[in-house]
Amino acid sequence: MKNIKFDNKNACLVFDDLTSEYLIGSPLEEGYLVVADKKTCFIDARSYLGVKDGLTAKGVDVKLFKSLADIKDFLTEIGTENLYLDFSKTSVKRYNKFLEFGLNILDAEEIINQYRSVKTEKEIEKVIKSCEIAQKALYKGLESVEEGITELELKAEIEKSIIEFGGSGTSFETIVAFGKNGAIPHHKTSDKKLEKNTSILIDMGAKYNGYCSDITRTVFFGEPDKEFIKAYNSVLRANQSAEQNIKCGTLTCEADAFARQVLVESGFGEYFTHSLGHGVGLEIHEYPTLSPKQSVKLKQNMVFTIEPGVYLENRFGIRIEDTVLLTDKGVKRLFTDSKELKIIK
Repeated sequence: MKNIKFDNKNACLVFDDLTSEYLIGSPLEEGYLVVADKKTCFIDARSYLGVKDGLTAKGVDVKLFKSLADIKDFLTEIGTENLYLDFSKTSVKRYNKFLEFGLNILDAEEIINQYRSVKTEKEIEKVIKSCEIAQKALYKGLESVEEGITELELKAEIEKSIIEFGGSGTSFETIVAFGKNGAIPHHKTSDKKLEKNTSILIDMGAKYNGYCSDITRTVFFGEPDKEFIKAYNSVLRANQSAEQNIKCGTLTCEADAFARQVLVESGFGEYFTHSLGHGVGLEIHEYPTLSPKQSVKLKQNMVFTIEPGVYLENRFGIRIEDTVLLTDKGVKRLFTDSKELKIIK
C-alpha cells in the first residue's frame, strides 16, 4: 500500500477504482475510501464479505456502506474540517452531494498526481515487464506485414500477441496507420490495405498487472524516398536529444524544447503538433505532461514517454515513442530495440 499524507482534520475521500488500487492495492468494489490518519473503506453489501478479510489484512478498516450519511457521520466523529476530493474524478452531481456534509471541499488532484507520478520499485518492475511484452508483440505483429494486409488485420495480430506474451490486454486502442493515415496522430485504424512503398505507423501498448506501456514505431514497406528518410532521421534525432538531455530537475517545457528545437532546425518544427510526452503508470496518460505550456520539475523514478513526431498532410506521419524511466543518471529507455528506420521489403 502507498502512504499518502492526510489526517483526521484534512481527510481525502476516494471513489475511483484506479486511485483506490494505487492506495490499497485493490479497486473499491462499489464503495468509498476515506484516507485520514488511517485508511477506512466503506463497502457496499454486495461486495462487503468478499473483500473485508483481504482489506483488513492490509491494515484497512472496513465498514458496511448503507448511505452517504455513514461517511458523513464518520468524518464528523474523527473531527474532519477539510474534505479533499479529486475534482478530475468528480461529477457535479456527486460534488453537490458532498457539499451537504457541511465541510470545506478542496481539490486533491495535485496531491494525488504528485504521489502517483513517482513510482516505487515494484511499480517500475511492472512497467518494465509491460514494455517487454509490448515490444515483443509489436515485432511479432510486423512479421505478418505483406502487401494487401489491412490496418485492422495488423492491429489484430499485435493485440493477439500481447496476450500470448503475458499481457492482460492493451493500454489503449492500438493505432495502425498506413501512408497518409499516419499524418493523423490519433488515426482510427481502418480497413485500408497496405500497398508497396508505404509507411506504417504503429502506436500501441500492453497492460501487465495493471500497469501500462506505450510505444510507437514507424517502419517502411518498400523503398522510402529521400523526403521520408530526411523526416525520419530528424524525428529520431529529436527523440535522442530529449533522451540524452533530460535530467532530474529538468522542467517539462525544457524537455519538450530539447526535441522541438531539433525539428525546428531541420525544417519540420511546424509539423510537430503535440507535446513531447506524458506520464505512464496505472493509466496510459498520467501526470505530468511534457508540454511547452507546463513548467513541472521532472523527478527521479518518474515514468513518461518521449514521442516527437512529424505529420505531413496527405503524405505520411512519423512518430518515434519510448516509455522511459528517469534515474539519478538521466533517462533510461525501457525498450531495447533499435530505433533506426526499419525497412520491410
